[in-house]
Amino acid sequence: MYVKKFSATTPIYYVNARPHLGHAYTTIIADAVCRWHKLCGDDVHLLTGTDEHGLKIQQFADAEGISPKEFVDKIAPLFADAWDRLNVDINDFIRTTEERHKIGVQKLLQACYDAGDIEVDIYRGHYCVACEAYYTPEELDNGKCKIHGTQAEYVEEENYFFRLSRYEEKLLKWYADHPDAIKPDHRVNEVTGFIKQGLRDFSVSRKTLTWGIKLPWDDSHVAYVWFDALANYITAHGYGTDEKQFAANWPVDYHFIGKDIIRFHCVYWPAMLMSAGLEPPKGWAVGGWLLVGGEKMSKTTGNVVNPLDLIDEIGVDGFRYYVLADTNYGNDGDFSYEGLLSRYNSDLANNFGNLAARVATVVEKKCGGIGPVPSLTSSLAEIATQSVAQTIAEWTNVQPSRALDATWSLIRATNAYLETNEPWK
Repeated sequence: MYVKKFSATTPIYYVNARPHLGHAYTTIIADAVCRWHKLCGDDVHLLTGTDEHGLKIQQFADAEGISPKEFVDKIAPLFADAWDRLNVDINDFIRTTEERHKIGVQKLLQACYDAGDIEVDIYRGHYCVACEAYYTPEELDNGKCKIHGTQAEYVEEENYFFRLSRYEEKLLKWYADHPDAIKPDHRVNEVTGFIKQGLRDFSVSRKTLTWGIKLPWDDSHVAYVWFDALANYITAHGYGTDEKQFAANWPVDYHFIGKDIIRFHCVYWPAMLMSAGLEPPKGWAVGGWLLVGGEKMSKTTGNVVNPLDLIDEIGVDGFRYYVLADTNYGNDGDFSYEGLLSRYNSDLANNFGNLAARVATVVEKKCGGIGPVPSLTSSLAEIATQSVAQTIAEWTNVQPSRALDATWSLIRATNAYLETNEPWK
């Protein structure tokens, strides 16, 4: 019997700090969508992992007086443990310091180099260490990164560049042929608009950095952290180490990402794959930020929320429900502890909990513990049919909160029916 496959990835998270609420948000969304497909009978695979190279890691390790490898070995297990405690059902956890990843990255670099798309040049411009990204002066705010608010460093050094400018038309054609590739839909226009402005070649190496994967044709350079990190999506599926496995599992259905990394994932990444003769992923699911007090979480503002602290008090399922239900995927959300408790009490304890208690009481007292077959012509049956159809549509469209709204329409209707008819009397 044919079983449909569904494969998804989260970003691999940078190990400069412990997992926070933003990491948990994207990961739980991806896990929930995968669980939906599993419920539908699909053969599901979810990949996550950690991004462990780059200048920022080297600087953090130096500050602690330990090697970069010792530093990442200390932090990476915290992510694996967090996903386990948050009941995330992952199938693979890749670290970019693994040998399978190194082999695959070097193969991808060599393929792009052999295609004539990587050439040496001098980079002159600004670099945000926190983003591990290069920016033009126009993309900065008085010389500061718009995301992190930190001063970008001026850099002038020999780099190898990927000739992204050669892929403008190919990328636009691909998106024209795959108009539903990015969820939510408005993100497609953001990506194609960025491409139409003209693409600049981007650096794929650093010569002044030692903590990274060496270029296969020039070991005086290491791979730029974003080229290295993006490749995890294929190296984890066997690229470079198990071509049979890779052929069976690529392309994946969705990369779940945050809006701040859309340029790397939806422009750089498909161009890199095209250069290497590989298919782009089937799609991307782009989420907004989960803010705290209207601000992006950062150690500077001191508003970082540890999700594991929350589950200790409210439970894993209650926390996961809040993450899925409170914000339409693609929009920014605003976390507050009061909002978490309010939704938990209103939705789960009162509405759903009250319904479950009432139904259990009626079935026990009036039906001997076995519920009768419901009428297919009742008003509730019609609402249930509509609820199921809408729930399926919203999960398919990667909108967990709206899918839960559709499910909740049946819960509300059932509660209203019970209050009107009082079957326990």
